Amino acid sequence: MDILLISPRPDAWAECAPVFAEHGANLQTAADLHVGMDAVRRQNPALVILDLGLPADELRKAVIGILQVNAMIHTAAVSAMSETEFHDIMEGLGMLMGLSDPPSVDGARRLMAALSAVQG
Repeated sequence: MDILLISPRPDAWAECAPVFAEHGANLQTAADLHVGMDAVRRQNPALVILDLGLPADELRKAVIGILQVNAMIHTAAVSAMSETEFHDIMEGLGMLMGLSDPPSVDGARRLMAALSAVQG
């Protein structure tokens, strides 16, 4: 399974890479949303992680853009919003979860558990 990380700071995710690999995931990166959307169209990843520091309204638009390409792609995003605020603003988009900043091994494990749960 492919996971696409859209982030200008892939090094911040280095300690999470082994967690993704443990689940058989191939982590690919894109430095910005434009490059990331091209990758979404070409590669059809199972999961897209958005780590772009976008305001809530722009993050919501980015997720909608991904879903317009393929509504079966799962998404998660790094966000400073509380869990409640994230849920309220992103409601209806089917996002797996918001992730804390900086990325952590624990967050990656929770993300992969959530992905496994929805994939069956």
